[in-house]
Amino acid sequence: MLRNFVIQTSRHCTSTAPKISVPYAIKRTPTELLEALNSTVGVDKTAPHFAFIDDPITIPSTRLNKKVYFQAKELGKRAARHLASEWPTLFMYDIDEPRLPVFRPTHPLSMIPFEGTEEELIKMIEAREIKTAVECYEKIRANGVNVSDKVQMDLFKLIVYYNENDIPYQDIEKFPALRDFYSDKLVPSWNGQGLAELLFETIKKTPETYSIMIAGMCKHVSSYSFKRAKELYEEMLENNMVPCIEAFNGLISISQNEKALKYLKEIDKYKIQPTVDTMNACIIAAPKIDKMASRLDFIQKLILEFRFANVKANLYTYHLIINYLTPKMDKKKPEDYKSVISVLDQIVTNLEMVNEIKIENCSDSEFFKTAMNVAADANNSKLVERIEKIYSDKKNTVKFVNFQDEDSYYYKYLIYNIIKLPLPELEKLYKELVPRVCGVYAGSLRLLMNRLLSAPRWSFIKRVVEDSIAINLLAQQGFSNELRKLLLSVDVHSLPSEDFLDYRETLSHCLDLWSEILQYNKSAVSKGVNFLPNIDDEFITVTKKAFSKYVN
Repeated sequence: MLRNFVIQTSRHCTSTAPKISVPYAIKRTPTELLEALNSTVGVDKTAPHFAFIDDPITIPSTRLNKKVYFQAKELGKRAARHLASEWPTLFMYDIDEPRLPVFRPTHPLSMIPFEGTEEELIKMIEAREIKTAVECYEKIRANGVNVSDKVQMDLFKLIVYYNENDIPYQDIEKFPALRDFYSDKLVPSWNGQGLAELLFETIKKTPETYSIMIAGMCKHVSSYSFKRAKELYEEMLENNMVPCIEAFNGLISISQNEKALKYLKEIDKYKIQPTVDTMNACIIAAPKIDKMASRLDFIQKLILEFRFANVKANLYTYHLIINYLTPKMDKKKPEDYKSVISVLDQIVTNLEMVNEIKIENCSDSEFFKTAMNVAADANNSKLVERIEKIYSDKKNTVKFVNFQDEDSYYYKYLIYNIIKLPLPELEKLYKELVPRVCGVYAGSLRLLMNRLLSAPRWSFIKRVVEDSIAINLLAQQGFSNELRKLLLSVDVHSLPSEDFLDYRETLSHCLDLWSEILQYNKSAVSKGVNFLPNIDDEFITVTKKAFSKYVN
């Protein structure tokens, strides 16, 4: 009986078991899963900036410290690559696959002796070793060997673009610290009667070579190159050649408004398709009209004309427009801001409607800094928040490359909100921004202290004290007086036991620091070093008396 029951039960279960069907594989792109994961990941606003996350103890708090930290980190990498290129035998037993070139650095071509062959010249051009390529070309010519037309053309393009100089630091992609913090960003003046002009006379003259030469002279403009570029342009027209749009863009960018209009008419005459760089050059060359209404009318007509030519503005164009419409510091009037705010509102609305904001110009990020400054100066809180929302949105791929630009943008945003936001919201915002994307500044701390004096909030006061210590503000007696006043304004009786212990430790720590500063000042004065009014015995005595209730 039991056997029959088991058999029947087995048959019943087998007959009702669901059928298993293997689904077809979903076709996916190689990066689709990674993109899906990335869409779920946000920015951790409680963590430091990704560039400074290696060692939590050394997270920099100020703009200068960020610069030093980032440069030191990069110089360490460069030193390691130098060692690897000098002693490659140390890595001869490394059998990792695939072999990564970054871990197998070699000497730059400028450090390797060359014989002066066309093959060597091609390698130097590909590596963009400009000065070495010039030396190699001169050596080839000295040996009486001809260089092919294609190689001469490639060398000509490189020399004209960089004006016979090596690549400037701000153009070196693999060294971001040097690129971001290199102070001398001025474009050098044109090297007159150099190899570029010699090659121009040697190679076949075509509309392309003429246009390259004109564009290069306009990029590295000088009194000589300005005059010579116009001569080459007239020479082209005499030879019935049509300049490329790059030549027109260069000429417009260095011309006055009347001359720029003439070049625009020539572009229309020869049916040349303008680019967004043409529009940007026109805005740069536009006259600074006193009447704001006239400026706005000029910009509207300019944008309309280029829209008819199917040219769309990029973020750098918006930056130039806002700069052009913003009144000068000495001529700012409330009514003048109406025009620029109206235009900025339209720009922000357009950016909110697009699905993705792509980078088109290396200076596109300048728009966000300019827009934030204008919106904050005009006291337009809604526009300030809309600009920040667009910048932080994932659809925006235009980010500040330079830490200093990012710091300036968020400092303006923070200062505006210090005045506007309620303290609980302000505390949350401050801890999200500082020091992750905005450094600690004495000005922002003073504003915070003024607000906290009227409504003490211990968790926020503690952070203000920590940041004041981080940038060495306790050495200034004026600031220390305000900080002591802020600490004594805390309602101790309302603090939980843990916060009360933190409060006592903070008072003790500040008192110890002030005492150390006093001893250092005394030893320095005894050696003949004079300080500005600083921490003195009277300050320490008053502070000890005020803190005596909580500090032994």
